[in-house]
Amino acid sequence: MSRQYRLSLNKNEISLLKEVASSGTTHKAGRYARALLLLDKGEYAEYRWTISKVSEDIGVSDRTLSHIKEKFLTSGLEAALGRDRRSKQTRPTKFGCGIENAVLKLASTKPPQGHRKWTLRLLAGKAVEEGIVDDISHMTVWRILKNHNNGSI
Repeated sequence: MSRQYRLSLNKNEISLLKEVASSGTTHKAGRYARALLLLDKGEYAEYRWTISKVSEDIGVSDRTLSHIKEKFLTSGLEAALGRDRRSKQTRPTKFGCGIENAVLKLASTKPPQGHRKWTLRLLAGKAVEEGIVDDISHMTVWRILKNHNNGSI
């Protein structure tokens, strides 16, 4: 069973949440701020609603409300309102500019005998055949062409 979190806001947190909630509940942060205010069980609480009633009023699931409370209590206000920016862990690119340029150059050549034009799979196969790369998917070829606005395919 999941851990239950009791939400007890202080006056400062309540005023901050009211400010965010008053900006409108169409945005996620506004809805979440209103949810936190409604779920408050502390001594300054105005509403003391149940999760199911808040869920119905705000339009989010009970599980989402539990996650909002948990985030608020463990990570703080910014995280609970969905404003925290997670660090994007980028993967290093497998292919450098040299390989991309070689694929682009290959795409601009005449297609093989028996084909009217290059397909993504043909380009991927030809790139491997010519030793440009050891292995490449047709979707990677598509991304390379898309990123370089090459409309030849």
